[in-house]
Amino acid sequence: MPAFSPYRLLVLLMIILLVLNPKLTFSNSCGIHKNVETYVLEKLKTHDVVFLGTSHNKPRILQFISDLIPKLHGARVTHLGLEIASDQQYEIGQFMKTGAGLNGISIHPQIDCPEYRNLFNVIRSLIPDKRPVPVALDLPKSKYKEKISRDEWIARSIANVFKTNSNAKMLVVVGNNHVFKKLDWQDHVVNSHRSIREYLTEKIGNLRIFSIGQVIGESVYEDDFRREFGHIDGIVAVDLDERFTGWKLGVTQSVAIKPEEVWELLDGVIVY
Repeated sequence: MPAFSPYRLLVLLMIILLVLNPKLTFSNSCGIHKNVETYVLEKLKTHDVVFLGTSHNKPRILQFISDLIPKLHGARVTHLGLEIASDQQYEIGQFMKTGAGLNGISIHPQIDCPEYRNLFNVIRSLIPDKRPVPVALDLPKSKYKEKISRDEWIARSIANVFKTNSNAKMLVVVGNNHVFKKLDWQDHVVNSHRSIREYLTEKIGNLRIFSIGQVIGESVYEDDFRREFGHIDGIVAVDLDERFTGWKLGVTQSVAIKPEEVWELLDGVIVY
């Protein structure tokens, strides 16, 4: 029997390592998208709604969204859904018309920052027929005592856009915890509710929806995506499927839901 060449020995070793721990070599595979703007735009071209989860007050994420906004028209995006109380829609509309009153738009302190408010400046700077319409989606404070969750209200707000605009296409920018495909709460959770996506599918069943989470910075939770992809220069994106069985993602562990495979909760993830 001829002796193995060094090349064959190397290939055999890589196969053994991949079988023992598939996470070791995944970052070298073709499943990584390094042009993340194109990744999101391609999802928008083939879906009616793309949920883009975010960690609040992260300038790098907000800069990515700012850079993405001028390109949304090319993907036929008509509306940009934002995690702002829906009773602020008039103020947003006035700013889009006159350029005045930006500071008068009420934004939750957890979200509010100069980079977030600048999103409106970016939208308004575009030629009017190429601007996505900014939509305030969230539950107003005046409704907090009513028996409706924020996620259900946001789903209702999105559904209203599609009911009044037959050609609508929307990018929805909300916190990571609001973009999950489903929510199977742990037994001790009292005020359990479904995800925005579940409510939205119930209201309009034929929408094509894609959910993307975003990962940035450190995490107190085990996170295989940070560990595996965080060292790559720039931003990367990946579609989630059975290849990631057993992988941990911090944003899915920070909510009191029962353990699920990451690909059962999200369709894709962006890692900074």
